[in-house]
Amino acid sequence: MVEALAIPWRGRKDFALALAVPLALLAGFQLAWYWVATGAREAVEGAEPFHWALFFLYWAAFGALFTLFAVTCHRLVLLNVRPGGVAPGWSVREGRFLVFVISVWIVYLAVWWLTLLAVANLWPRFAGDLGESFQLIEAAAKMPALYVIARLSLVFPATAIDRGANLRWAWRASRGNGWRLVVVVTVLPWIVSHVFGLLYRDQPTPAEIGVLTLAGTALFAFEIAALSVAYRELTREGENP
Repeated sequence: MVEALAIPWRGRKDFALALAVPLALLAGFQLAWYWVATGAREAVEGAEPFHWALFFLYWAAFGALFTLFAVTCHRLVLLNVRPGGVAPGWSVREGRFLVFVISVWIVYLAVWWLTLLAVANLWPRFAGDLGESFQLIEAAAKMPALYVIARLSLVFPATAIDRGANLRWAWRASRGNGWRLVVVVTVLPWIVSHVFGLLYRDQPTPAEIGVLTLAGTALFAFEIAALSVAYRELTREGENP
């Protein structure tokens, strides 16, 4: 974990140059969306179809921009390769990466929902109770889903460096290291986001929002680097795709 945090810092010049454009695009998009959502919240209130259209539009754009950022970061850590041009381009590699992002997210939702249904059926007294007790069950149902996506997360660094990875390979390669990957993929981002969230205050100025959005987005590099290091260690000991 210490190594993962140290890599972006030691190579901060390369990271700054390679990630400048993806970071600006991703942070700029989130900042723009924040202002749009804030201004349009009352306008879309009650307009359910429009609300869902905006929801999918946001995640589609965020997924594409995050893909550019994550692929660049993985390649920096694992291959020490920077984009050839001013900004990273979109290729089959990025397309496959985004497909895996969507696939893993669908797997997460499916496992979480099935676990929730199983718990509700095995514990009938919660089936009709949507109070505090059911909320605890709902939160607990996320644990198996988080474990599954942590096991599958090795597909991301493998795809970023053009290895012929798939979800079956990722599951096999992460055998015996599931909970370690849970720490890397879920616990570390959770800690970072909550510690960083303490910096926000009520009624922040536009400058504060801009700086915090940029800094918070930049922290993605450390989380991605941690997954890259985990991938390198596990594939060194086990099989490569």
